[in-house]
Amino acid sequence: MIPTPRSVPELLQEQIPDAPSDRKPVRLLLCGTPKGVNRIIDILHVLGFAKIAEWSPPLPSPISGEIIGILTRYFAK
Repeated sequence: MIPTPRSVPELLQEQIPDAPSDRKPVRLLLCGTPKGVNRIIDILHVLGFAKIAEWSPPLPSPISGEIIGILTRYFAK
């Protein structure tokens, strides 16, 4: 069964499993049409910035016809 996508505020408040204890999370959000968001994710993958699987599944946007993708990275405290 595919889990129901949660809202963006719920995801941002959620504890990150296996997060490095010595680092702070930074989340990048992509918002736009599914085609546009997926294209940017593909470009960032080709550039070596992030693997496609590291992005959240597409989340519903409050704007009709758009989605949100979230990528979490970490930096030193």
